[in-house]
Amino acid sequence: MAFLAKFRKVDLARLAEEMGLEITSEDRVIDICKKIKNSPDYEEEFAKGQLDVIVEERENEIAQAELARKEREAELARKERETERVYELEKLKITSAAETASLNSTRSEGSRNRREIKHLMQKFDSQNTDISLYLTLFERQARAAGIEEEEWVSQLISLLPLDLAQIIIKESEEQMREYTNVKKVLLDRFKMKPETFRIKFTQHQRKQGDLWKDLVFELQNYLDGWIEGLNVTDFKGLKALMIADQLKRRVPNEVKDHFLDEWGELIDPLVLAGKLDQYESVRGHRKINPVRMAERKPLDRARPNSPRKEHPAKNAEKNRTPVWQNTCP
Repeated sequence: MAFLAKFRKVDLARLAEEMGLEITSEDRVIDICKKIKNSPDYEEEFAKGQLDVIVEERENEIAQAELARKEREAELARKERETERVYELEKLKITSAAETASLNSTRSEGSRNRREIKHLMQKFDSQNTDISLYLTLFERQARAAGIEEEEWVSQLISLLPLDLAQIIIKESEEQMREYTNVKKVLLDRFKMKPETFRIKFTQHQRKQGDLWKDLVFELQNYLDGWIEGLNVTDFKGLKALMIADQLKRRVPNEVKDHFLDEWGELIDPLVLAGKLDQYESVRGHRKINPVRMAERKPLDRARPNSPRKEHPAKNAEKNRTPVWQNTCP
């Protein structure tokens, strides 16, 4: 039995199964060896030959699995390289178009050297960076570097990770060349709606270690995103927006839920107040005239005939026992 101990447990278990022996997960190597040795079908030469075959098959299975894994990894790498190649081609296409347009201008060589904004900003990190703040910073850097707005898209794509760049590339060529359209696509991708900007503007806090000037920049960015998303363009509209926002802060949550679909778009305080008054009027009318089942008079029902009560005197006569029945013998 000594040669059996040289093999792995999995190989011994497989040999035992082929010999018709019952093996449990609790059996140790020595237990399996004893079962094989004590089997009436055990022959040492046969067992050695079978174990060699079992070991060879197991090693072949491992080799095939490893080969399949490497093939899958190679296929994934090939697809990734293909995706990157398509991305680079699209980026070169956009950059080439921007460069062709710039050749028609009268810029100097020094001005063209300043257009490489990727040397002035870090690439966008979707996990740790607010997209709206990043786009605002990008616009400021682009203006400071003297970059024409027609080139902003190509400059921005060079700063975005592959997944976001692919979202932009999937847009139509005409839409893709307009920075305002690209900016809207990115803001929609991160769900940066006017209501989101409003919440950030009213609730955003200064991060530990940041300057108060950083907080001013962030709040101003959120305020700009809020009012621009609602097309507020003058002081009158801004004043109406602030009054409407104060009204909303005073509305109970159950009333707010009734206007949830249009809540973010209600920026005219008079329109908002009219809807709230109408809602409270309907609710008040329901409270004044409710259908009260308790106030309804119950229907007169016919009373069931009760058993007829007899006169007490007659009952006494019935219950009276004759004297002759109680006399003793």
